[in-house]
Amino acid sequence: MYRFRLRADAPTVRAVPPPALPGSPVSDASLDDAVEATQRAVARAAAVHLGADSAVLTVRTGSGPDRSVTVGSPPRADDVAPESHSLVLPLGVPGLGTLRLDRAIEAEPFTPADLATGRALAAVARTAVENAVVLEHAGRRRLWALAGTAIATALLSGTPADQVLREAAARVAELADADAVGVLVPADGEEETLMIGAAAGGPLAAEMEGVRLPLAETRLHAAHRSGVPQVIEDIATPPPGADPAEAVGEIAGQYGPALYIPLGGPSSLATLAVLRTRGRPQFDPRVLELAAAFARQATVAMELVGSQARERRLQLQADRDRIARDLHDHVVQRIFATALALDRIGRSLEPTAPQVAARIAERVDELDGTIARIRESIFELHAEDASSAAVRRRLTEVVRSVTEGHGVRPALRVRSEVEDLPPDLVPDLVAVVRELVTNVVRHAAASRLTVTVAIAGDVRVVVTDDGCGLPPVTVRSGLANLADRAERRGGRLSVAAAPSGTEIEWTVPLTG
Repeated sequence: MYRFRLRADAPTVRAVPPPALPGSPVSDASLDDAVEATQRAVARAAAVHLGADSAVLTVRTGSGPDRSVTVGSPPRADDVAPESHSLVLPLGVPGLGTLRLDRAIEAEPFTPADLATGRALAAVARTAVENAVVLEHAGRRRLWALAGTAIATALLSGTPADQVLREAAARVAELADADAVGVLVPADGEEETLMIGAAAGGPLAAEMEGVRLPLAETRLHAAHRSGVPQVIEDIATPPPGADPAEAVGEIAGQYGPALYIPLGGPSSLATLAVLRTRGRPQFDPRVLELAAAFARQATVAMELVGSQARERRLQLQADRDRIARDLHDHVVQRIFATALALDRIGRSLEPTAPQVAARIAERVDELDGTIARIRESIFELHAEDASSAAVRRRLTEVVRSVTEGHGVRPALRVRSEVEDLPPDLVPDLVAVVRELVTNVVRHAAASRLTVTVAIAGDVRVVVTDDGCGLPPVTVRSGLANLADRAERRGGRLSVAAAPSGTEIEWTVPLTG
């Protein structure tokens, strides 16, 4: 660590390191404190050595506001002191910063020897501050790396993806000094729309969840499709010559500076929108670099998780194929052989014991029914995703994954067969169930919810809960999208107060 001593009775000046890292990582604020402490130590040493009443050490960051630290009592605006009572010294090279020293009016003026000493002190101050800034940057890189490792570990350990993305948003909001971070994911069934699936940050962040943002030809579209992070000066102001749709939906009015950080490379699985409120400083380009490295860590983990999921699906399908073969080649054949043998015995007993023969015939019919049911199971094991069993499984998995860990007890009721559901309606059905359940979990403060899917002349999804109702922002964003889905198919969406809670019904005709 760089260290020097001005003279025997002067304070020691050193670059102050960040605090030690125990179980939890050092905070962003403590890194700022380390640089400020170094500036303060340098300014105090210079003031003591040159007999100044005040010292102001200013470091220019190149982006964002300058960092200034004042030691002592600077002269008031109405104190008119001669120039000889002030020294303004550049920190080694112009543009990096300045060290200003002031003496009171009644004090002796600075001498040429003081000026020479001050220049030497400014050069040394530059080294000390640069060391502190290097330590600060290293500390920030460590913080971002630790956050990326934590997110990757959570993904690989099987933590639900929505929970991990919410944690990622919270960590990025803290590390980037952002007012809100939204995790934008593709909206179900809408290729050109992103939905804010999770948000973290200040009190305004909660209102972002569920908001839909059309991609169109926006900077958000460019970042999400290309996988290249972008710095935005003001998300509410489109670049010159661009479409006004560049303003990002309902959130543009309150936020200005932004970073768009895609997760997943060119085939982005999600995009982080890192936001500051209007009037706050722009993001430092170094923050973009660190956030992009964080995203790369998360992307590798997401790709690995996806690879593991594909491997599990292939293994599951292989197991299903094996079970189907075993059922067909062994179980069905043995039952069939047993039924044939019983049938021959029954026929041989018809002349002498017709009642016994009749009972044997009944058992043979039962065996035939068992064979039919086994063959249905074999068919389901090979069935495509649009089959009745697969749709039920998808609905069950959606309800389970959305409610898991939120203290909500769900119930799913499918009151008719769904094998005849038009294939193009299945994604809408799954997306509607997902969004309705998500809205209840996030906004209704419910302890129980029931999802009922009924199919007759139309498809009807009814979600009831025992919560406190849905806030206006939910109706404006998420439910408005569901209403649009229904209207495109000639259906409707209705929201009504239930005896205890809310009932939402989404209905579309089978042929729209």
